[in-house]
This record gives sequence, C-alpha cells and structure tokens, in this order.
Amino acid sequence: MNKIQALANEMKQFFSPQTVTNVYSICKQLEIEIVEAPIQADAYLECENGNSYIVLKESLNSNRKKFTIAHELGHFYIPWHSELMFGCDIKEMDFKNDYAPREKEANLFAAELLMPMKEFKNHFSGKICYTTVSELANIFDVSFQAALNRCIDLAFEDCMVVCSIDRRIKWFNATEDFPLLVNRKTVSELSGADELFDMQIFQVKTIEEPGYIWFCNADERDVVEESIAFPNYNEVISIIHLKDEL
Repeated sequence: MNKIQALANEMKQFFSPQTVTNVYSICKQLEIEIVEAPIQADAYLECENGNSYIVLKESLNSNRKKFTIAHELGHFYIPWHSELMFGCDIKEMDFKNDYAPREKEANLFAAELLMPMKEFKNHFSGKICYTTVSELANIFDVSFQAALNRCIDLAFEDCMVVCSIDRRIKWFNATEDFPLLVNRKTVSELSGADELFDMQIFQVKTIEEPGYIWFCNADERDVVEESIAFPNYNEVISIIHLKDEL
C-alpha cells in the first residue's frame, strides 16, 4: 500500500468505515461545504479564511458527483496538495502517464476511498466482463466506469478498455501486460461498438473479430469485444480480450 492509499484508508476508517463510502458525511464532518453551480470544470476545491468548499458542476450525474467529491477530498487531505484552490476535470478512467501527477494522485485517493483494494478483491474474481463490473458498481455504489477502472488495476487477465463518444475514441486503458496498441482516432465500422451507436437504447454486444479492427500490431490475432452502450451520453465502452487467452 502506497502513501496515497494509506491516506485514503485512514480517512475512510475514521469518517466512513461502512462498505459504501458516504462522501457527503465525510464533508460534513470535515466542515467542507458542497455547492453545485453551472461551472466549466467538473469541480473545484477552495480553502480560504478557514472555510472550505467543493463546487460541483450541477449537470454531473449522482455517481459521477460521488467520485468527483472523493477526488476533491484527496486534494484536501493529501498533505503536499497545499494550494488554496484546485480546479479539476475528473477523468475516472484516465490514468495515463501524461496526466497531471497531482490529479493522478487525487484519482488514486478517490478510488481507494470509494473501493478499498482489500475489500474490492474480496468481491472480484479477477476476470473482467460487463456483469462482474456492474455487480461491483452496485456493491460499492459507484459508477460503472469507476468500478471498471478498479478492475483493470486488479485483473488476473490481460485486456483493454476503450471509451468512445460519438464514434470518436476518447480514452483507453489496459492491464499492464496487454500487448496490443490502439492506433486510431475513430471506431471502425467493422466493430461491434460502431453498431451500438445507431441504437438509442442501453445494450451489451459481444462479438469475435480480427484484432486489426482495433489494434495496429494485432497481425493475425483475433479478439473478443464486449461493448456496452450508454445512449444518454452517446458513449460506448468496449472491453477487449485476446481470443486465445480466454
């Protein structure tokens, strides 16, 4: 356990030790006021003259707000995040190396606060699929994306997750040893994800397909794509495994 995880566990055990972390209760105990407003960023934390505020974009959904508050609590609680204000666009799934180091730390803090690794492992088989991730999201009362990211961190199998919005690839995240590389900006017309964008209902689609549909170095390897449509956001999340490793 690193320092960030230790700090998150310290906060959870002291302020909200039950399985489902109550970030609103934590803020109340720490005398941090939560305000919603039509701001550009997802949130910002302001500490001045002995008063602390977390200002949230009012259009965020409830689970996204929960992760966002947990992220801002990270800025509040991590000792070396000492600025008086942080403005953040929370990227629940974006832990790439070029992401700002303190934002990565706040994301790690939020993940550990909401889904403590030790307890999460007790419910996670190590294999990633829509059903497993949905069950974990329900257990810990977090968004599908937040639970999926936690699964990527702890998976026993290699896979990649790709998020597409309006058919454009917005981000991707893979287990440490996943061997293939995404080298495209839009979803292929041959993919299962592309078909889901034409449907205006929630749906899960699983297909086998050539790896080159997604990856530049797949050669003749096939993959299994499980894509989930979130029509309210015009978003599709694709969980991709190597066929020969299933």
